[in-house]
Amino acid sequence: MMNVFAYYNYRKYLQDYYEYRKSMQRYFSYRTFAKKAGYTSSGFYLDVVKGRKALTPQMVPKFITALGLSEKEGRYFSLMVDFTHADNPESKQKIFDEMSALLPCSVRKLNKQQQEYYSKWYYVVARETLAILNINEKNIADLALFLNPRISLPQAKQAIKLLSELKIIEKDENGFFRPAQQTIASGREITPLFVHGFQKQMIDMSKDALDNYSTERRNISCTTMSVSAEGLQRIIHKIDLFRKEIVDIVRSDEGESMVCELNIQFFPLTKEKEGVEK
Repeated sequence: MMNVFAYYNYRKYLQDYYEYRKSMQRYFSYRTFAKKAGYTSSGFYLDVVKGRKALTPQMVPKFITALGLSEKEGRYFSLMVDFTHADNPESKQKIFDEMSALLPCSVRKLNKQQQEYYSKWYYVVARETLAILNINEKNIADLALFLNPRISLPQAKQAIKLLSELKIIEKDENGFFRPAQQTIASGREITPLFVHGFQKQMIDMSKDALDNYSTERRNISCTTMSVSAEGLQRIIHKIDLFRKEIVDIVRSDEGESMVCELNIQFFPLTKEKEGVEK
């Protein structure tokens, strides 16, 4: 069965739900679901998944029934719809807190860990730095001075404390802190607000890198283009493949001497023209 609590975006949940049901029941279709949910348009489901239409408050109960969700799962799904549609950070945070309260304790704890880990940019950077420097309780100041921009000694100590509590660093045989194999995991999609906050921190730091590093030490460029809807999806796919190639390079890399950040931004600058023929 599909676990609704593993999702934050109801469109993604509905997409995976359909694919799951289709794999289990060959004759399951959008029309089958529409009949069960009590609406007539067989294309409505796909329109919702693709973002062309949204679930209205009147349609949400029908979908909950057709999805076979329990009362608690239905409440979570309803909040997930509100979360996806919310258009400001304050509303999203409020709804996210309500969603979190409905999660199983183990998942709720995981979300709290994620939120703490991504709340400060230097928590993430400190963890990576521990693969490079020999840091123990006696020389945590070296960690604070190694980061750029530098952080304070209390901040470095707090980073070590948090990373230890989350069990994503551990001591090696010589007593030095090292990144552990365990990582901060997530559900089937990573869209919580705290990850967005971390991304914004890193984007801000990339602006400083323009002035603080020479072109031999950084690569920052911009390209403005006009594309079709199909072209947009092809570019996003290429970016995903590129990111995976970078990860492969990092995994096979040896003799690390610094921590770097790779930010990839690709986003619309205009509305989309309607009625364009393909």
